[in-house]
Amino acid sequence: MAAVFLAAVLVLSACDTAEERAEAHFQAGLALLEKDDVESALYEFKNVFKLNSKHKEARLIYARLERERGNTSIAYSQFLLLVEQYPDNLEGHRALAEMALETENWEDLRRYAGVAKELAPDDIEIKSLNNSLTYTEAVNTKKTAEAELTVAIAHDFLKDRPDLLSARQIVIDDLVRSQDWETVLSETDIALSFAPQQAKLHTIRLGALQELQKPEEIEKQLMQMQQVFPEDTSIQQSLFEHYISYKKLDAAEGLLREQSEQEAQDPLSTQKLIAFLAEYRGPDLAIAELDQIIALDTIDTPRFKTTRAVLKFQIGDTQTALGEMRELLANAKRTTQTRDSEVEFARMLLDVGETKEGRALIERVLVEDPTHIEAVKLKAAWLIEENKINDTIVLLRKTLDVTPRDSQLMTLMARAHERNDDRVVMGKMLALATEASRNAQKETLNYARFLLEEDNLVVAERVLNDALYRLPENPELLLALGNVYLNLQNWERLDVVLNKLRNLDDPSARQRLDDLRSQMLSTQQRKDELTAFLDELANDPEFGLSADIALIRQMLIQGDVTGAANRLDELLAEDPGSLNLRFMKARVLTGEGKLDEAEQLHRAILKDHPDAARVWASLFSLHIQREQLEQAQAILDEALSTLPENPDLLLLQATEHERARELDLAIAVYEKLYPLSNQSQIVANKLASLLTSHRNDDESLQQAAHLARRLHGTRIPEFQDTYGWVAYQLGRYQEALIYLEPAARALPDQPLVLYHLGKTYAAINQPQAALHAFRAAQETGVTINVSPTLEDEIKQLNAANIAGQ
Repeated sequence: MAAVFLAAVLVLSACDTAEERAEAHFQAGLALLEKDDVESALYEFKNVFKLNSKHKEARLIYARLERERGNTSIAYSQFLLLVEQYPDNLEGHRALAEMALETENWEDLRRYAGVAKELAPDDIEIKSLNNSLTYTEAVNTKKTAEAELTVAIAHDFLKDRPDLLSARQIVIDDLVRSQDWETVLSETDIALSFAPQQAKLHTIRLGALQELQKPEEIEKQLMQMQQVFPEDTSIQQSLFEHYISYKKLDAAEGLLREQSEQEAQDPLSTQKLIAFLAEYRGPDLAIAELDQIIALDTIDTPRFKTTRAVLKFQIGDTQTALGEMRELLANAKRTTQTRDSEVEFARMLLDVGETKEGRALIERVLVEDPTHIEAVKLKAAWLIEENKINDTIVLLRKTLDVTPRDSQLMTLMARAHERNDDRVVMGKMLALATEASRNAQKETLNYARFLLEEDNLVVAERVLNDALYRLPENPELLLALGNVYLNLQNWERLDVVLNKLRNLDDPSARQRLDDLRSQMLSTQQRKDELTAFLDELANDPEFGLSADIALIRQMLIQGDVTGAANRLDELLAEDPGSLNLRFMKARVLTGEGKLDEAEQLHRAILKDHPDAARVWASLFSLHIQREQLEQAQAILDEALSTLPENPDLLLLQATEHERARELDLAIAVYEKLYPLSNQSQIVANKLASLLTSHRNDDESLQQAAHLARRLHGTRIPEFQDTYGWVAYQLGRYQEALIYLEPAARALPDQPLVLYHLGKTYAAINQPQAALHAFRAAQETGVTINVSPTLEDEIKQLNAANIAGQ
């Protein structure tokens, strides 16, 4: 009994000792905090938790410190432990709710702000947090009145507590949504006076300045952000891009030189400087800079010698560049840098036509390093050109597994899937490339063009605006956005884009800007303004002939044939040999009904320019207009004997075969045309349509199915019909319906489309819907050659309906 009693006393004594030791560590931590030694204090608090994991005061101070230091995830986990152990701790729940708001974790905000409200219903900070949740939900569900009420409540909170950031953020977000950028600036300035290190506020302020186009203020904002967030390298990149956008080249160079000096051990910073000098100061200056760097003879000298040779190659000093690379690589040790240099050398060799040697170098590099990114890119490019698509996809997948964020690899993968007729995956890869490149110009434009082809204008607008947020003065992005607004017929936003382009005063964009404006005036049918504008351009020596031709075309559209002819004669007197002017004169003569003169002029032009496909096509049309079908066919045969692989002439020939119901011949021409047209969707659609409507053998169906893959995901009604009908014939009825229903809605006067829809409804046992589609096809009054006939289909469905009754 005495032994048991002694053991119990010893245990209790040990417990008291652990608590006392924990308290000693806690007091030591507090003392260190008074001396501002935060790291040592945190270490002491960790010792507290080892001895007493439920020490409330230590946990609370530790969580506060980590939050103040910006370690949100650590602070969050510490506050979570605190509220689990002490569920009625108000500060813990409030801190968790505030951090949930900062990270937009709405579920946790609802949970912890709700508990905090029960603990302190009159606390203004808790009220504001719950108001933030209500505001967000109202905005997301588009409850305008409720959102406006929460904004008013936030303003009331700020009267008593101007430092209440949760309320201030509601006000700022509401101003951003209403695009009141000046007030956004004043509100973010107030918020930043209370929270100078909150990154989101800086980003919002920067965005407002960009919307207001205040370049000097943008520069100041970025420089301030650099000081506040020195570890964020993206800010320096944004500042550099800002300098470039506003042609502040000295400032941009100074930034890169400063970075190069600070990161002397990192050759990439020097590479950035050299790239800048080559592009903006000229390659000679970049080469001179490299000469100085190479003279230092450091470990990175081979890298810089390679860069110098590449620059010499780019300016046309080909033999010197090749010679320097051969000398550099002769007997070089097999290192990562040697492989990098070999890839650059191979790139040169491929450019000058030394394909065998160049490819051999790439293959050697890939034997040693199968996922060498630049080597893979070069090999993938030639595999795509050779149409070895499966090999390309396997190669790129392996490399993307290792380097999943390389936008160029993604772009190559998109090209491969395009060749493989899979536009859905192509679109996904272009989207990923745009994201990975952080909305860089090239990747964004690639994706925007794809979206325009798919008629997905809303997403194209968003993607281009995201890129312009980073590059607000980029003319290529602005021109692309202008084309989107032209297609959307959003004239107000198009005017904004045109004004931005005009303010750039970029000569390279000037002509395309005026083309965009011309198209806008033409689409809006503002004929007088368009004519005056084109006349102004025609008298501008910078534009010359292209503007004159545009003006003449507009005069013809308006019916001023005499004025157009007179203008043409004036121009031909100055330049009688101009192909464009002579061809336009021939078209004007055709329009005037002077067909003999027009034919003579066409013949004269073709004698001088036998490779002018559009002139051959125009002469063919002239004979069709004169109802001289045999002569027209002879012209087309003559044209194709001269230009046997011209896509435009082949398309004309295929169309003629279709018109004459020579469908096997039309299919043969389309099969020849398909690879020549760069696998055009239009040609794929025509060929797949003919194969499924004219033939019924399995080989033709499989060929049509392969072609139709190019149309997967399409929004173009004619393409939807083709894809849907192929899917029907393959037995994929539900998929067919997804395409055929919108096609039929868009093309209600096309009986064949309605027939295809009816057959699909019948296949999925929807007889009433099928009957409705067949009757709609019949009511168009256009005869279609199908078997069974429309009449038979309707009779069969009616009979089945009667039998069912």
